[in-house]
Amino acid sequence: MALLEDKKMSKEIFTLALPAIFEMLLHTLVWTFDTGMVGRLTPEAISSVTLGAQIMFTVSNVFGALGVGTTAMISRNIGAMNTERAEKVAVQALSLGIIISMIVGSVGIIFSKNIFYRLVDDIEVVKLGTEYLRIVFIGAFFLIPTMIGNSILRGAGNTYIPMISAATANIFNIVGDYVLIFGKFGFPRMETKGAAIATGFGQVVGAIITFYYLFRKNPYIQVRIKNLFKFNGETLNSLVNLSFPAILEVFMNEGSRLVSSFWIAQLGTIAYASHSITVAAESISFMPGYGFAIAATTLVGQNLGSKNVDRAEKSVKASTYYAILLMGIVGMLFFIVPYPIMRLFSSDKDTVLLASKCLRIGAFEQIPTAIGMTLSGALKGAGDTKGPFRISLITNFLVRLPLIFLIVYAFKLPLIYIWIATNIQYLVEAILMYIRYKKGSWKEILIN
Repeated sequence: MALLEDKKMSKEIFTLALPAIFEMLLHTLVWTFDTGMVGRLTPEAISSVTLGAQIMFTVSNVFGALGVGTTAMISRNIGAMNTERAEKVAVQALSLGIIISMIVGSVGIIFSKNIFYRLVDDIEVVKLGTEYLRIVFIGAFFLIPTMIGNSILRGAGNTYIPMISAATANIFNIVGDYVLIFGKFGFPRMETKGAAIATGFGQVVGAIITFYYLFRKNPYIQVRIKNLFKFNGETLNSLVNLSFPAILEVFMNEGSRLVSSFWIAQLGTIAYASHSITVAAESISFMPGYGFAIAATTLVGQNLGSKNVDRAEKSVKASTYYAILLMGIVGMLFFIVPYPIMRLFSSDKDTVLLASKCLRIGAFEQIPTAIGMTLSGALKGAGDTKGPFRISLITNFLVRLPLIFLIVYAFKLPLIYIWIATNIQYLVEAILMYIRYKKGSWKEILIN
């Protein structure tokens, strides 16, 4: 019986994790294609698109973190067989997401020029970046609700529709980039404007797929259009209280990475380029951790909802094991063959050589990262969003930023020490997540 139960749980975990991993892979690939196609334009075009995309997606990710509380509440109610309550939570979350997206999109469109003026001095970059940002912020009207809609589906146990939504959106984005940037098939050559239109159109397509599934009758969860914007104070309060620490966590992590990149740029052009392409390779390695964290979030919430704490713990243990296994394999590849991997990202020998040294160091962060990401997902699924936020606060402000500042400005050490510092950060994070998880207070959290 135990073996049968283990097989059943493994199947549930992979059913949830694999589509989520593939979804993240698609997002990474579309970013790579975007960068490659825009990279054929002028340096000003590259700078404007890169910076504009970073601004828009950072803002969207911050507010999209409302989906963390949404997933926790919905998975708990689905586990308790309270579908009606889960649907009420879903409609509240989606309504709030639509309102936030309208505000964020409008503010972004209005203040795009001011944002670029404050960030860069190059007039051409300001001009191109303003045009790009205004268009992609129209896409934010759709992106934030889509992110929350996908969180609703994941909480209900459906990771396939978010994957299909992302796949279709990204295909339209890539094709649109090629056609509109370079003026193919009779379309005018629009360059950066074309890149923005393709990105925005892809987001609209993704939204249509997610909303179509949410609004129609399906085996998982349904949002009824007639109930949109009919807010319930108690439900809304619970949703915001659960999500707000996650929103702060994303904001802090994004801000920390941004500040770090400014500091690392002081090490020189080759060092910064090497760091950038190593981060690109590293981001791919995080996908298994992300996928199994999603599985842990959903299964912990559902099992706690059904009062099966033992099964919730087993799901976390199994998810963590699989994340360690897959990311450990990636870590071995990073350590054994870093140079060929980095050659995929650059043809400059000096950049690749330095990046391969960084990647070999990054190999040691894989297992701690797997543990930290999966346990963070488990805690959030139980409704403990404050714990991961506090741990991120500690690891960013007491570990990552101070170490990088000292390396760059005080000791003036080479780039490889930056990667040693990030290894320390991920190790500390894994230890603190494990301590938080083992305390077991997450088992007692009540969610309405």
